[in-house]
Amino acid sequence: MKDDIHPYLEWEVLHDPITILEVDGTKELVPEGRQEKIVINRDAHYQLRAVLFAKGDYMPKITKGVKIVVSDNFAEPFEITGSDLYGRHYTLESCHRIGGSQSHWKSGEELLYEANLSTQGLRIRPKTETDGMWLTEWYINGPRTSSVFRNSTMRKISRTFFRERLAPDNENIHSIEVTRGNSQFSSRDYLKIEACDIRFLVTQVPKGIGPDWSSNIGIEYRKDWGWIPDVDEREAISELCSFIFGRQLLSVGYTTYDKDGNMVEGYACNPCGNTRSLCSKPDNPPIKIEPHSSRGGADDLISRLLPPYHELRDQYHLKDALWLYWIARDMSDGTNLPLLAAAVETMMNGWFKSKGSKSRGTYMNKNKFDELLYDELSSIEVKLENKEFGDELMKKLRNAYQMGVMDRFRFFFDEISLVINESEWAAIDARNSVAHGRITRSEDEQGQMIQHTSTYEKLIHKIMLRLIGYSAVT
Repeated sequence: MKDDIHPYLEWEVLHDPITILEVDGTKELVPEGRQEKIVINRDAHYQLRAVLFAKGDYMPKITKGVKIVVSDNFAEPFEITGSDLYGRHYTLESCHRIGGSQSHWKSGEELLYEANLSTQGLRIRPKTETDGMWLTEWYINGPRTSSVFRNSTMRKISRTFFRERLAPDNENIHSIEVTRGNSQFSSRDYLKIEACDIRFLVTQVPKGIGPDWSSNIGIEYRKDWGWIPDVDEREAISELCSFIFGRQLLSVGYTTYDKDGNMVEGYACNPCGNTRSLCSKPDNPPIKIEPHSSRGGADDLISRLLPPYHELRDQYHLKDALWLYWIARDMSDGTNLPLLAAAVETMMNGWFKSKGSKSRGTYMNKNKFDELLYDELSSIEVKLENKEFGDELMKKLRNAYQMGVMDRFRFFFDEISLVINESEWAAIDARNSVAHGRITRSEDEQGQMIQHTSTYEKLIHKIMLRLIGYSAVT
């Protein structure tokens, strides 16, 4: 790690293992009175892992409350709290024991008991009463192309040596102060986003901290820039940034700081998905990012598209569509077509429920259709003198006002004025075969599936950009 980087300002709180010496809430694991500690770390996939150590031979048999032990694992999650000598308070959320417990001897020591734990979150609260003035959320799987970032940060470290010699009566015999030189470096590593009344930075984490198999970023908000958005608003921001970058930003926590840069609260959590696989994939942005263009940079795209995305996110189910899209990107080409189709249909359903749709996804209004159908069937019953026939026909025709799947696609594309080419229709049609289990192993058809996947991904890009009103600027 570079010595001119301060990890607590540049990356999440669990950049190094944390040891909690004073532990509470572990009666299910060890009996009271045992000397214990917990060491928390990240594993090879950046998931949270904790190990509880206690001296003495103990295997848990009785649980507290309604918790049940099955094969040495708790069926229900539990919480562990603790603190350290500096007054920092720790909370491990939604803990489970994983695997079995073990006891072993260490040379010259009594028996040592260990229990491996999984946890969904680690919260840290230093002993401070200061208010949080800025918040940075941390993510792995950021853009792999560093040219996305076009603003520079200067980092500088000054080193000073001071020596003072005092006599027994505290007389200053001699003192000296020597500056040993400075180190500094500058890099293009952040974007400045301004969208209506929201201002924030998207920052690239310096190399040397965070997992080296990922490009890591932070999204920084400050009160002196107006306000810090709430959780839902920050989630929407990370969704749009993911879409523009062509990579799903995977949250690993956040840090809140006071005005002097001291930590007010830190939080570490598990990133979702197959982290190393996702981080190895190439960027797939929906719009070509032009870092040197005033209207084509990632900062300009995010600034322009954030307001409409935030406004239409729930109405058109954009959040859900993106979630399906990212899951599909982590699957093999071809087998992911049903999920990509589900992403399109999710947005399509949102559109048909909106005021912008003329058809509402049906051939006819249901009430009007029912009225016409009833009148027609009544006439048939009179002519045939067979009410049972009319009832049976009513059951078969009562949903005939609804469009079939392909007609829904056609009406949807027509209503949002999106022209679909032959390859896109072929991809839409191919998803039906995969959904019904017709998956081939031939090289030719596997190649087609790869092409269909790429086409479907681009189709999702086009639909989402159209829904939020993007238009290319020349």
